[in-house]
Amino acid sequence: MSNEPNPVVAMLVEAGNVDTVYRDVYLGRARTLLAPALSPEDLHRIEQEQAELAELPVSIARAMDRANWPLVKELSQRAATLKQIAESKKALTEAGRAVYAVTDVKLDPFSPGLGRFTRVTTKDLPTLRTRAVERLTTLEQSDPVWKDFYARRRAVFQTRAGIASAHQDSASGTTPPDDAREAAEQALKAGDLGRLAQLADVLITGAAPAKSEPASGASAGASVTPAPKESGELLVSYSSDTLAKARRFGLAPRHLESRAELAALNRYAWTPLLDEPGHAALRQAPPLPAGSPEGLQNRIEMFMIHPLVNSGGARHLPKLHAEDVLVEDFPDTAASDQSSKSELLAALGLAGRRGVARVAIEQALLTHGAQLLEQELGLDPRVFRLVCIPSDVHLRLGEAEGWGRLPFWTHFDGYLVLADGRLRALAGGDAEYGGLNDLLGLSRDYDSDRLVARFAVVHRERMAAW
Repeated sequence: MSNEPNPVVAMLVEAGNVDTVYRDVYLGRARTLLAPALSPEDLHRIEQEQAELAELPVSIARAMDRANWPLVKELSQRAATLKQIAESKKALTEAGRAVYAVTDVKLDPFSPGLGRFTRVTTKDLPTLRTRAVERLTTLEQSDPVWKDFYARRRAVFQTRAGIASAHQDSASGTTPPDDAREAAEQALKAGDLGRLAQLADVLITGAAPAKSEPASGASAGASVTPAPKESGELLVSYSSDTLAKARRFGLAPRHLESRAELAALNRYAWTPLLDEPGHAALRQAPPLPAGSPEGLQNRIEMFMIHPLVNSGGARHLPKLHAEDVLVEDFPDTAASDQSSKSELLAALGLAGRRGVARVAIEQALLTHGAQLLEQELGLDPRVFRLVCIPSDVHLRLGEAEGWGRLPFWTHFDGYLVLADGRLRALAGGDAEYGGLNDLLGLSRDYDSDRLVARFAVVHRERMAAW
């Protein structure tokens, strides 16, 4: 058996680091290709041997102090053997850690406003996109079994990544995204709040806005790279077989009606401009309709103060279109509830749903989520994804389901990004802090019994930011 990993594995890891919404898919394929040469169990054994190797010099020194030369010889030979094994399997071990030991969250470099956290500048994006297209093209040729998937992702990068060249900006009479921030500064000083609102949209969506005097024949809302015209609805007709299997795992179908009136509030979402000194006035939340719950105001302010991302690392700006999902529909009950025992939790390798830290949940979803979808529910994990229930899904279903009426938090898909780039896991729904409208960020290691996991199967397209 070769001690070198399949070269496709490294390409899959690299592609997932850029195409972050599908990172779990790439890593799943990488696990399949790497397993014949190195299984997770093999990696664990090698790491144990390396830990032993690191401790052997101390043991040898102690044996020498006691003049126990037979033991010195035995331990020295053991150290030499382990060192040889480690050297021969170095490439495999590095590949295994990159595939099996993933605990970080990669932020989408193409998502609007995340450049300061990904450290990828607007000028770097065209090169990065070209690199991604090249990698996906190579994967099409090197891994023909998944050729169609790579081709679809390549086409998305070529047509929807929303990168405009300086030449295109000049020719179309639009303001490049790099200039939008400066223009917003000028609009603020001039008191042109209408223009400022338009530029805030630019900084949120990443699209290039029209200038105050658009070029002849161009509409005021035109952009250099318009998104494809789609209804945005994510409607699914699950087969009877899938629904029956889903029920066995505690998952029930739910239809979400469009809430476009709330989606319009995305224009007030965090932008890099809001973090600039002297712009505190821009943080004022918009007035809500009479009768709106107090917690909703706090929730909107959370969106204004911090950028939120989903578990795919893309900017979380919920469109709230009509959508079909599968969701765990157990009632919110006391800590002794029977929902802590379910086939879904067992399939994910989780002992329960209370007091589980987000980092452990994401590791379980990464390792077992795609397999569960494909083998148990008959759903393509390249189209669907198993996640902690998204905050907007919880909000839209919660009233009818009776959620948010007890004093505990529910894990929500995604993260709050702090100013220094650290992530806080999204959670909410605690009756003592706003009920359904409660939204906050917690440490990824936080494992209090006050936290409950509720899972949902969503269309992966809902997670894409471009």
